[in-house]
Amino acid sequence: MSPELSKLIELQELDLEMQRVADRLADIPAERSQVESNFNQYAVEFLALKSRYEQTLEDRSRLDAELLETQQNHEKYKQDLMRVRNEKEYVTALREIDATRKHVSTLETEILKSMEELEKLEAEVTLQAPDIEKKRGEVDHELRALESESAAADQRLASIGKRRAELAESIPKKLVDMYERVSRGRRGQALSEVRNSTCTACRMRVRPKVFSDVRRGDQLITCDNCSRILFYRPDTSKSAEAVVS
Repeated sequence: MSPELSKLIELQELDLEMQRVADRLADIPAERSQVESNFNQYAVEFLALKSRYEQTLEDRSRLDAELLETQQNHEKYKQDLMRVRNEKEYVTALREIDATRKHVSTLETEILKSMEELEKLEAEVTLQAPDIEKKRGEVDHELRALESESAAADQRLASIGKRRAELAESIPKKLVDMYERVSRGRRGQALSEVRNSTCTACRMRVRPKVFSDVRRGDQLITCDNCSRILFYRPDTSKSAEAVVS
C-alpha cells in the first residue's frame, strides 16, 4: 500500500473518531438535564413537603415576633391605665388592653397549631430524607461521571485535532483536497474498504480488474458507484467503519 493511501486511511480514521467523540460530547448536556429532571420528578413530593416545612417554620418565627410585640404593647397599656387623667383615657386604655389580650390569645393558639404542624412535617421530612439523600448521591455521582467524560472528550478532541493537522501537512494538498471533497459528499467517509470484492460503504461489487488494482494499493482508485477511495487491508479486524450510503 502506498504511503499516501496509508495516510489517507489514518486521516479518515481520525475524522471518524473525532466525529464520534464530538457527537458524544454534544449529547452530554442533554443527559445532564435528563438526570436532574429524573431526580426532580422522583423527589417532587419530598421537595413540596420540605417547602411546606420551611414555610411553616417561617410562619412560626413571624408569629413569635408578633406575639412578643403584642405582649409588650399589652404591658404598656396596663401601665398607661395607671396614669390616666380622665374617663376617656381610661376607656381607651381598657379597650387597648382587651384588644391586645385577645390578640395574644389568638396568637398563642396559632403558635400551638404551628408547633403541632411543625412536629408532624419534621417527622415526615426526617423519615423521607435518607432515601432522597441516597438518590441525590447517586445523581451527583452520575453528574460527576458525565463531567469527567466531557473533560476527557475535550482532551481527546484536542489530541486528535493536533494529530490530524500534522498528518494533513504530510499529505500532498491535492490528495487532501480530493479526500475532503469526497468526504463532504459522503457523510464524512471518503474511503471505503473492499472486502470480498465488495465496497463496504455502498455494498456494490467491484470489477475483478479494479479489485486487483486496489489490492496492490499503489494508486488511488475510486468506487464506480459511490466515488469513495477504495483500499484493501488483509487484516479486516482493523477495518475503518463502514456506512451505508
